[in-house]
Amino acid sequence: MQKILPFFFLSCALIFSGCQTTGGSGNTGRTAGAVLGAIAGGIAGNNMGDGSDTNVVAGVILGGVLGGMAGNQYDKRREALGAAEAQRQYEYEQEVREQQKLEEEIESLEKQRARDAIANSATKSDVAAAEREAARVEAELSAKRKAFEESQDRARRIQEAQERIAQAQRDLKELEARQGGQY
Repeated sequence: MQKILPFFFLSCALIFSGCQTTGGSGNTGRTAGAVLGAIAGGIAGNNMGDGSDTNVVAGVILGGVLGGMAGNQYDKRREALGAAEAQRQYEYEQEVREQQKLEEEIESLEKQRARDAIANSATKSDVAAAEREAARVEAELSAKRKAFEESQDRARRIQEAQERIAQAQRDLKELEARQGGQY
């Protein structure tokens, strides 16, 4: 067993480094499969036959190769699933864009239809009445906006006066305390 361990670890290191240099970081399944296969192969090679170093090394190599192949299949399947998901996401985004485009076109057509309906039945007096109503509502808005701004200004001035009163009362108490020698 003493002679087996160096060969076993050397074989594992060679298989592991070979998987890393050829596959890169995207082949984690192949790398893990090769390492785990080499370990399992080494154990199986040690337990089979007479347990010689040749059996262990052969088990490590065979296990590493088979494990790497299985891991490679895992990586390919994972990549295929990722590509399919990316394609589904792309198609979904395309459908969303098309739906938004259709909704915008429908809205535009509805506005045009309403405008056409008004154009077919509106008279000059209808236009004048609509413009008078718009001017009346705008004037009402302006008056209410002005009243609101004035009320906000009054509220601000009251709050400022209350703050000045509170400060003056604090200053008065402090002065009275000093005059009374209580400070």
